[in-house]
Amino acid sequence: MNNNEQLAQARALQADILAAPAIWLPRRENMLLWLKDFLQRAAAPKYLLGETEAADLAALDQFLRKNKLPVA
Repeated sequence: MNNNEQLAQARALQADILAAPAIWLPRRENMLLWLKDFLQRAAAPKYLLGETEAADLAALDQFLRKNKLPVA
């Protein structure tokens, strides 16, 4: 997955979390803060994906799917 795909995935996850009821999703604000920080870093010129960032995005996606949150 390249940086553009990572950015698109992060934006989609952010939108999915924002659309979910705040009461249902535990640690919602922590996830949104991490995604916001990631999107800021990834938007910088010559951004290099961190060692665990791709895995972190995949884990967040899997967590949302496991908990039946509709994801894009």
